[in-house]
Amino acid sequence: MKILLFGPAGAGKTSLMRTTCLGYNFMKVLNLKPTKGVSRENFIFRGIMELNVWDLGGQERYMERYFSESQRERIFSESTTAVFMVDSVVIDSNVREIFDNFLKYLLEFSPNIENIYVLLNKIDLPKSREDDFFKVLSDELNENLMKKLAFTPVSVKEGSAQHRLIEILDYEIQKNTLSMQRLGKIRHLLDQLKVNTLSEYLLFNQPDGLLIASTFGKLDLKPLQFMKFEIGTLDSNIYNIYQQVMELQNISNYSALSLSTIVYESDNCYILVKEVSNGAVLMAITKNRQLEVFSGVMNALNGEEFENLKEFLIT
Repeated sequence: MKILLFGPAGAGKTSLMRTTCLGYNFMKVLNLKPTKGVSRENFIFRGIMELNVWDLGGQERYMERYFSESQRERIFSESTTAVFMVDSVVIDSNVREIFDNFLKYLLEFSPNIENIYVLLNKIDLPKSREDDFFKVLSDELNENLMKKLAFTPVSVKEGSAQHRLIEILDYEIQKNTLSMQRLGKIRHLLDQLKVNTLSEYLLFNQPDGLLIASTFGKLDLKPLQFMKFEIGTLDSNIYNIYQQVMELQNISNYSALSLSTIVYESDNCYILVKEVSNGAVLMAITKNRQLEVFSGVMNALNGEEFENLKEFLIT
């Protein structure tokens, strides 16, 4: 899927992409340099769909290039999702012309695109003028085009822009049959683990912290949407010793995954976390603190069900 992030310079496009897709925190993107030309990033969204994000620098010299006869087809063709982003504090005199050209060539070279998303960023600032921006961008657009447009006031700093982009990407991949088939298979494998161990399972995509699937069903809790798992024992002295022992025995095919499962204990249950593969992390939550339930989960995380999940995520 090709995701187009377009808009004038300083709108926050790169900050949005890195905080949502690559797991950066906001402090890490505060002083980003302007994007030079086209920056393309591939990543696996929610662990089920590969997305190709085109983050286009918004300086005037680049805009002229994007809209030129030699470049416009390369930039705008085969777009699955298009996001136009602006800084709602400053209304540039050229922004409507940029927006009109963006719409013109997007619809010419990606005629099957159903929705076009407009993000009015930086509404956390006192001088934000999102209402004025809406009027500037929507004035005199025909009714059919307006039906394709979805305007949303957002803030990258406060996180609403990231949540909006996640909603957009979720909606778009739900229209993709292959991604839904893959998600269905993952849910089936998690359900097998649940039935065999009487525990609940949540599978996270480690790079962006997003929930892939859960035996709880649909889980839409904001604190879980950006969970990051740092499996500390993978970098600990224990693993370094393990590594040296394997090397002394001339064993080259060793893995930290066979060494480390993190276990948390609460008053009511055990929580076990184990890295699967391909950046995915599995969390198991036991129904109680009975030893046989705990042992069942440990056996499952080292058994056939876990290997089936691991193998499927690799393919």
